[in-house]
Amino acid sequence: MVSDVPIQLQPRDTMDCKTATLVYQGGNYLDNIREIFPVAWKFLEEVSFAYVDGKPDKFDSDIREIVGEQPFKFRMVHRDDRDQLTKDLSDLLGDITSRLLLEKHFSQVVGKPVFFSTICCNSHLTTDHELSLEEVLPLQCAAVKLQ
Repeated sequence: MVSDVPIQLQPRDTMDCKTATLVYQGGNYLDNIREIFPVAWKFLEEVSFAYVDGKPDKFDSDIREIVGEQPFKFRMVHRDDRDQLTKDLSDLLGDITSRLLLEKHFSQVVGKPVFFSTICCNSHLTTDHELSLEEVLPLQCAAVKLQ
């Protein structure tokens, strides 16, 4: 059943021009990102190692229970949609340049390819490759069911 209540969608942020200028106008881009977004940097480092180490997460386990075995490696964690870290992750991962820089860096740090995405409201997804629509759609639908 479809509700008659209008839905208000909140636009996803990407890095604003002032922040992008601070990141890309000079110096080492990764150092600039680390300095401007220290909490997001630490989070991405932690989820990268947790992904490689197969560290359990309740949300991830619940997703796997719904979608079953997948032919690719992934790990999904849920974020509070109102905290600064979630906004910072959206800014960083919504900007293709910073996302690619971070994926390259953390892949080197953990010694395996990692790909970052935001998914379902405010969840964070780490995978072993850039997912296709056919791969990500079941994860998205499962995450929505858990909200």
